[in-house]
Amino acid sequence: MLGSTFYHQTIRKYVAAFGTLFNDINIERKNSSGVVVEKTKVPLAYGPKQKWLLAIQETTADRRVTATRTPRMGFAMTGVSYDPARKLNTIGRNVAANTASATTNMNTMYNPVPYNFEFSLFILVKNAEDGTQILEQILPYFTPEFTVTVNTIPDMNIKADVPISLNSAGVADEYEGDLSARRTITWTLDFTLKGWIYPNITGGNVIKTIEVNFRIPGDDTEIELPEFIIHEDSTPDTRNYILLNGTNLVIFTLLEESQGDTTTSKVRLQLEDGSNLLNEESDNTYRTYNRARVVNESTSDGIADATIKSRYTVVPAPLSATADSDYGFSETFEFFDEGKYNDPTDGEDIETWEM
Repeated sequence: MLGSTFYHQTIRKYVAAFGTLFNDINIERKNSSGVVVEKTKVPLAYGPKQKWLLAIQETTADRRVTATRTPRMGFAMTGVSYDPARKLNTIGRNVAANTASATTNMNTMYNPVPYNFEFSLFILVKNAEDGTQILEQILPYFTPEFTVTVNTIPDMNIKADVPISLNSAGVADEYEGDLSARRTITWTLDFTLKGWIYPNITGGNVIKTIEVNFRIPGDDTEIELPEFIIHEDSTPDTRNYILLNGTNLVIFTLLEESQGDTTTSKVRLQLEDGSNLLNEESDNTYRTYNRARVVNESTSDGIADATIKSRYTVVPAPLSATADSDYGFSETFEFFDEGKYNDPTDGEDIETWEM
């Protein structure tokens, strides 16, 4: 698991998406007649609040650097935490066509993992009205969340709708020193971005041919109709409850018999009323009771005479179609008077069936 190198740049995209929300905010200054005399776009950059406070207050004459002007804004990611309330099925998968390949490959990816990303937005101004003007351009859109669409995994055609919630807004007046010191008012807005972290992309083959064989059992072998069916995932110590004739239930149990210092385990299939249907004998054979029969995909009784009488095949049209092609499906029905045998291991037709 660990050691497989991959990087989807998901967190980078979340940071860029968050910053994009606030990169086009302007403030206007009006004269006494209400006419706009100045319109300034508020610059935005990534970085912690302390960096911008230092840049504003720094005496920069000896460094030949112009002090940072206000108003301005900055933002930073301050934390990441797992969100169990949004957890998806761990073994669930997403499947997408591999458009970068002309083969029959496809891309698969397990479900993403939910994480919350904490962001802080800093608004630095030198007078109170500039701060409130910026604030009023932000608050109406968060009620309390604003949703953005992020193209998180282009190779899987995954575009996630990511909600960004406003948690709190606070203000601090950073005014220290003598009367000549610059005053800085700082608004701090805390947000939570509910995002996802995606696992590695793996490849797989696409099924391009579906073949269904229809068989008719031979006359010389009597195949009893099943009275019950056991799921393939059953184990000797697993109980499966399956309806039998609409009234009884089948119980799959593991019996242990003790003789002196020796304990022997036996498998028994039993009805709810206590009557046996299948019992493992001491010679590792099974004996049925009540004319019951257990069947599954590996049942071989009568297979030698149950030849293939007809076959239904579906393939894409054209056969050279890829994932991004415009294609349909071609259906073929075949009928065999003499019957055919087929090897289920490789899907090829054979002359005779050998057990």
